[in-house]
Amino acid sequence: MRQIKFIPRVAILCLGAVTMSISLPLFVTPNVIGAEELSLIEKVKYFFLGKRPSKVASGRQRGGARRDRCPNVPDSLTALVPFDVDGVPFVEQTISDRPTFWFYIPYLPVSRRNAEFVLIDENEDDVYSATFSLSQKEGIASLQLPLTVPPLKQGKKYQWVFSVICNPINRSGDATVNGWVERVPESSTLNSRLKVATTREKISIYTEAGLWYETLTSFTILLKNNPQDEDLKKNWLNLQQTLGITRISSEGWILYSLPEPTKNLQKNHLY
Repeated sequence: MRQIKFIPRVAILCLGAVTMSISLPLFVTPNVIGAEELSLIEKVKYFFLGKRPSKVASGRQRGGARRDRCPNVPDSLTALVPFDVDGVPFVEQTISDRPTFWFYIPYLPVSRRNAEFVLIDENEDDVYSATFSLSQKEGIASLQLPLTVPPLKQGKKYQWVFSVICNPINRSGDATVNGWVERVPESSTLNSRLKVATTREKISIYTEAGLWYETLTSFTILLKNNPQDEDLKKNWLNLQQTLGITRISSEGWILYSLPEPTKNLQKNHLY
């Protein structure tokens, strides 16, 4: 069984420093008074980024990443996931067997750095580990678990860790973020609603169901399909700021998918 040693050096975003425009109880029934009247971005913040029941992983402490050879950047490497007021990530649910994860990566390709993603099960064993070359400009990147990874098991929690390798010789200097995911069953009602829903409608449906990974991925799909929608772009920038990305460009960051893992460094640990 592998001992997790990355926790003391995790770099996380602090939602406590961000002013919340909404602080209401979350994960209540969708027909709660006023919830249906919220705008798309307000609904996302209502269900995920205000007060919510404590469902965080135990024993995980907030901390800052130590940097060795990482470039100085205005905003740190950031995982696009909600945290509680103490900076501890919630265990976010998904109905996907291979969900998509999102990160703000502030480093330019001239740095020629690699990133590593590791998925760890409840026994602290690696389920998946891969290294990627960072070849894109500063922006928000997605990473979907590949088909070579066994589907996440329902009812099981997994921790994921995303690191930018700043000094391959001394990995203690990595810039690192982490989070949690739990796969839950998809109800027949939810399935029926999603089959006839537009992408915009799916965001609301996923939000009301408390499915963060699907909500965020659907939001980015909607944004990509409607690049001229100024209100949607403003909502996207609003969400980024709420998640701790403070230096927002007027055009917003580019959205891209991480490339295929570097083959000579890729490791798969199937369970």
